[in-house]
Amino acid sequence: MKCYRAFVRQQLNSLTLYRFEFVMKVLYGCIAMYGVRCLWYALHAQNPALLGRSLPDMITYAMMAMAMDLVFYPSGDNAVYDYMNAQVKSGSIDTDLLRPMGFQRQMLYRNASRMMVLSWVLVLPAWLLAVLFMGMQLPSSLVHLAAFFVSVGLAYFVLFSLSFLLGLLGMITMDIRHISWAYRGLVDLLSGKLVPLWLFPPMLMQCTNLLPFRCIYDIPLNIYTGAFDAAEIFRQLGFQCMWALALMSAGHLLWRKVHLRLTVQGG
Repeated sequence: MKCYRAFVRQQLNSLTLYRFEFVMKVLYGCIAMYGVRCLWYALHAQNPALLGRSLPDMITYAMMAMAMDLVFYPSGDNAVYDYMNAQVKSGSIDTDLLRPMGFQRQMLYRNASRMMVLSWVLVLPAWLLAVLFMGMQLPSSLVHLAAFFVSVGLAYFVLFSLSFLLGLLGMITMDIRHISWAYRGLVDLLSGKLVPLWLFPPMLMQCTNLLPFRCIYDIPLNIYTGAFDAAEIFRQLGFQCMWALALMSAGHLLWRKVHLRLTVQGG
């Protein structure tokens, strides 16, 4: 826990140094939430039956997806795989390996601390603005609110594990730019962030229901909007927990193998 607090302090210091970037991210979040609000309003006006949910629920789902994207966006300096790939290319990965902490745990602490800090300074203000001025709904009950926070935590572990596995691939291939673009597209499409999964064709929806991507956005957002009853909430949380444990374990095992054949470029 002491190490995690150190990572949190580092992220807070980073935000104070790059204030313009922070302001731009807040502005981006508000614009993105307002943009999807206008989009789904327009689609509802064209065909109310298209959404499959009530308009307030759909608006809340879409705006919450944009709010979560402020911290879940799996690219740039917040991406585990980009950091790992850059460390290997620069030769700085040896510094990470010399620390008295497991490498997977280091990446988890580094990334999770950033997510926690950004959740407070970016997502919370954007959420308040959306509730007060854009018509976003509050969770239907305290049970749904508590389950939503648990689900978001599990969603993060799934997203981190997928990114860590991609980073391990980058340690072998040295360049994952094109693979990361495909990965980003899969996450955006199959997680329910851009298009809710219930709007997919039946066959595609059945496939996505088995994949880990829906754990990232679809399950937390459906819990927040009250689409699941208590029994379904427990089933969906169990599904998230299963994928989180499986992917974290896979990352741990694969790291032990990749570590043995790690080649550092540069340095």
